[in-house]
Amino acid sequence: MTLRRQIVAAACTALLAAFAPAAFAQGAFPSKPIRIIIPYAPGGTTDIVGRRMGQRLSEILGQPVVVENRTGANTAIGAEAVAKAPADGYTLLFTNDATFVLNPVLFPTLPYNVQRDFVPVAPVTYVALALVVSGDTPAKDLKELVAYAKGGKMAYGSFGSGSQPHLMGEMFKKLSNTDIVHVPYKGAGPAVTDVMGKQILFTFPAFPTIQGHLASGKLKVLAVSGDKRVPLVPNVPTFTEAGFKDMDMGAWYAFLAPAGTPRDVVARLNATVNTILADKDFVEKNMTSQGMVPMTTTPEQMGALIRSETERMDSFVKKSGAKVE
Repeated sequence: MTLRRQIVAAACTALLAAFAPAAFAQGAFPSKPIRIIIPYAPGGTTDIVGRRMGQRLSEILGQPVVVENRTGANTAIGAEAVAKAPADGYTLLFTNDATFVLNPVLFPTLPYNVQRDFVPVAPVTYVALALVVSGDTPAKDLKELVAYAKGGKMAYGSFGSGSQPHLMGEMFKKLSNTDIVHVPYKGAGPAVTDVMGKQILFTFPAFPTIQGHLASGKLKVLAVSGDKRVPLVPNVPTFTEAGFKDMDMGAWYAFLAPAGTPRDVVARLNATVNTILADKDFVEKNMTSQGMVPMTTTPEQMGALIRSETERMDSFVKKSGAKVE
């Protein structure tokens, strides 16, 4: 089953969970501020979505929600901090699947173990990734980009060694037979800034990071991941349509908590996230209008998705030949 089909199936089977918070209304949790750790730099999609979700969680749960960016070591620093936090639901990790799917595939040793140190809380959204170049780059499509990249020493940016953009960039190198250099960043924001400044040729951000830059013409999209075109850029082909099927990779974002967090607390948090995602106005303003698909499911279904995606990404990594740095 494809990731997109799993998302749809999970959303359908978990729809009733969106109305579950009332069952926990009499419980003690939460009774103090909640901290969300985001292992990426400010300005990227993970940071943007995490902060929006944090604000709504605060409004619904009636407690302050503090967002903290802890970058470094391919998200491992932030992940380790959450893994070692008290298992009480007051410290959460909000990140994308690079942390809990790709890192375990790519790195032989990590300071955390996804299965041992975390419990899934709730996925939030899936988003297509776009190959973007500066607005005045001569290339108009991927074939022209290949020719342009072969014309001199070029570099592409990722959000860290082992991130989705790193793997996609290495697949691009393999498919196009170009000698393009990988430059890892601490998040999408800095990488996008350097694309606009022409320090690097391209990167693969999600749309919330680049929407304003597309409108201003500072960036342009040459291809998008997924099996359908993105409504925000309807004239831009998918990687498959452009003849680069093997580059297709999206990203999904989720909350996790330290292992041992009480089941009723996890259930309360999951139900609250699903309530937010049942708000059509919030979803339209913060997700679908920016190329994202909301995901609502149970913690158990999220755990199954992590396991299946880990197997799929293991195959992708071997095919791309990507090596972590």
